[in-house]
Order: sequence, then C-alpha cells, then structure tokens
Amino acid sequence: MDIAINNILYLHIATGILALLSGAMAIFSKKGKTTHRKTGKLYVYAMTAVFITGLILAGYKFNRFLFLIAFLSYYSVFCGVRSLRLKQLHKSQRPKWYDWLAGALNTLANLIFLGLGIYYLISGVVHTGGIILTIGFGLGGLLLSYVNLKPFILKPKVPYHWYLSHIGNMMGGYIATFTAFLSTIVTHNNLMNPYIAFALPSLIGIPLLIYWQNRIEKTFKI
Repeated sequence: MDIAINNILYLHIATGILALLSGAMAIFSKKGKTTHRKTGKLYVYAMTAVFITGLILAGYKFNRFLFLIAFLSYYSVFCGVRSLRLKQLHKSQRPKWYDWLAGALNTLANLIFLGLGIYYLISGVVHTGGIILTIGFGLGGLLLSYVNLKPFILKPKVPYHWYLSHIGNMMGGYIATFTAFLSTIVTHNNLMNPYIAFALPSLIGIPLLIYWQNRIEKTFKI
C-alpha cells in the first residue's frame, strides 16, 4: 500500500509541477493563439491528474487542507473551461446538469470546511492562524460557488461575461495550486510561517486578478 501511495505522491508532484509550468505559459501567452490553447489544454489535463491524486492522498493522510485545495483549484479550473462553452448565458443558453452538480459539490465541501473552522474557533484546539485560514478558505470557496452559479439564475448583463469568467477561474485555480506548492515547500524546509505561506498567494494573486479583470472590462467598453 505504501508503495502505491508513494507512486501516487510522485505522480501528484510531477503533474503539479507540469500544471504550474503550463499554466504560467498559458497566462503569459497571447490569448486565443495556438500557444495559449495548447498550454491551456495541457494545464487542464495536468490539473485533472492533480485533483484525482490529491483526493487520494488527502483521504489516505486525512489531510483536510489538501482536500480543500484540490477541490477549490479543480472546481475553479472546471468553471474556467465550461465558461468557453457557456458564452450565450446572457441570451437563452442553459447550463448542463453537471454545471449545477459541480457547484453544489463545491458548496457542500466548503460549508463543511467553514463548519470545521467554526468548531476550531469554539473549541480552541487549533492555533489562531489555522482558524483564520480554515474559515477564510471556506468562505472563499462559497464565494466561488456563488460567482459561478449566479449566471445560471440571473442572466449576465454583458456579452463578454464568459471571458471574465474564464480568466478569473483559470487564474483562481492557478493561485490555489501555487498555494499548495508553496505551503508544501515551506512545511518541508521551514522557510516561513506555514499559515503565511497558505495566505500569501491569495493576498498577492487576488488583487492582481481584480486589477486585470478591471482592465479587461475597460477594453471591452471602449
């Protein structure tokens, strides 16, 4: 069993590195061109492998944070891919049943995680940093579900909604993946406070993502 788990761990690490490299290439390459499409597909395939192996490892080691990061990152990537197929939501297009299912599963997972954070807060069995991260990631995951499920109920007001969704979700998935990578490096090498390592990619990446999306909106409105 240990040999099998070790092989899964090596596959998880290898595909995680591949996801980070291909994701960075997709982010910085010109959108819509061959390089962007090919590296984007490679990123999605790598993230699928990261998600599957991450769930196995999280279950084997009973690692709650690994489970949540795997779920958050892949749901975000899933929505980023699906946004390319849901370009007409502002008209009469309807999402597929699996779009709803993915959102429901992500919501359930993060409700559980939020409840766990509240339990930590009341019981005091975890340090303050762990409580803040658990509640923060739980709320962030619920916000992710809200943002992606809302257009299924209320029609988007702008026709370029799918582009903002694609960029936001793909970047969100990349931030979550980089969070897992950085926290693992920090934990094994004791480079900084592990709670800071968990929070740092989001503290840097999310403001940059918001800035980027605002620039995109201004471009479309010109």
